[in-house]
Amino acid sequence: MASELGRIGPLVIRTYTLLLDIVLVGGLVVLGWQGHRREQNAGAWVDAGLITVVGGLIGGRLIHVALYAAYFRENPVEILRVWTGGIDWHGAVLGGLLALGIAALRGMARFRAFTDVAAFLLPAGAALIYTGCWMTSCGHGREVVSLAAYPPMIAQELPDLYGVIAPRLASQLYGLLWSLILVGIAALLARRISMEGVGFWLILLLTAVGAFAIGFTRGDAIAMIGGLRIDQALDAGLIVAAVVGFVLARRQTRLYTLYGPAGFIRR
Repeated sequence: MASELGRIGPLVIRTYTLLLDIVLVGGLVVLGWQGHRREQNAGAWVDAGLITVVGGLIGGRLIHVALYAAYFRENPVEILRVWTGGIDWHGAVLGGLLALGIAALRGMARFRAFTDVAAFLLPAGAALIYTGCWMTSCGHGREVVSLAAYPPMIAQELPDLYGVIAPRLASQLYGLLWSLILVGIAALLARRISMEGVGFWLILLLTAVGAFAIGFTRGDAIAMIGGLRIDQALDAGLIVAAVVGFVLARRQTRLYTLYGPAGFIRR
């Protein structure tokens, strides 16, 4: 594992931070390209993307700080050090969607068209984030007795967040592989589903289902609610939100088709 990739003078190149930067910059490049391709307005789409990123970072950091409130009460200076890691994906999605809604109301980009592109960016970004966690040991799997009891790639000799190496379930690898599968599913949905704005909610649903399942394999400490990790409870909340979003997106698309833009706005 490599939490640091090297230094450029006094600048430390942190693996997780670099991959997060690739997610953000790569996402903005794709949004600019799609904004030009779909609406001949790359600049507005990039602006909407920047607003969405800011909303996602704020939402993700707030939820992360809330989940680990005991640590941040003792280390309040760490709250603003986002570059060291600590963005909760549930908060990032919700904050990003809220910010995107604001950008859409300001006419920067159509919400449904934007989320169609986000259907690819969400699992692609998740794949890079899981890779970052695999390399820096965040979100590590729970310890097992022996690797001999598991097929290859199910469990590995991996460190925890404190550097203790032991046989563990490869939770980060599960997330990486599932995210790559979802990229393929997003591509398939784009070809098979003609209703604008629907594919994103299906991908969000599958992302949350995967995270919920992977939660049973994780070994990093977090508060529990009943028999579930609190992040699994958040996964369940996003599953419900994704189902609601899917139903609403289908209804809105059907109304748009029946009545056209003016009729859609009136309703």
